[in-house]
Amino acid sequence: MKIAIIGCGWLGQRVAKHLTDKNHHVLATTTSPEKIPVLEKFASEVHLLDFNTTKNFDFLKETEMAIFSMPISRNTWYEGFEKIQFPFPRTLFFSSTGVYPQDPGIYTEKFTENLRLDIVTSETLVKEKFPQTTILRFGGLMGDERSVQNFFINKEPADPAKKVNYIHYDDIAAIVELFLTTEKKSEVYNIVAPEHPSLAEILNIEIEQENSAQRIISPEKFIRDFNYKFIHPNPKYF
Repeated sequence: MKIAIIGCGWLGQRVAKHLTDKNHHVLATTTSPEKIPVLEKFASEVHLLDFNTTKNFDFLKETEMAIFSMPISRNTWYEGFEKIQFPFPRTLFFSSTGVYPQDPGIYTEKFTENLRLDIVTSETLVKEKFPQTTILRFGGLMGDERSVQNFFINKEPADPAKKVNYIHYDDIAAIVELFLTTEKKSEVYNIVAPEHPSLAEILNIEIEQENSAQRIISPEKFIRDFNYKFIHPNPKYF
């Protein structure tokens, strides 16, 4: 399958490698010329996107799936996205569970109150332009050099009792592969490891007691729809 990963950063590179290893033809894009040699290690083709023009977008023709993995926190994301005009048969949008409030509670895809405006705006923009898009809301990205141990190598966590909502990139890559053939479209899924240890558990820090009021992102909808078994279900062992 011909797959375009539009915005190929840390996560996009790992997804590109996984799909290329599965014999898919992966097009990786970047807006930074210096990143091209790096991306050439993972993708079948690498293209520089210049959002000041649309003339260099022709390589996206006949793409069977477009994966939008652009940094939605930047204003240039909106400007660039508006210039992509091809009618892709399948589209995925990489979003974030940061869309949900930081208050304690169990958050599912049905929760719609007090969502983070910039993320909701990005999701809405993609859905309006490509109604078939499935939105994947990722928890904190983990794997390789991204680990809790590295994050706190020189400091203590402010709230060691805090439960985590993380996801390993191995699972993201495998989940993206599922969407190459599924008939499900226009869905929203939380993609988070099903187990939620505290920072103290991961870092082996002794604390007096757990905090009962926690913010938990639920992946149950995705698990139910796909009967998915996580490669890395517990962030304690990422």
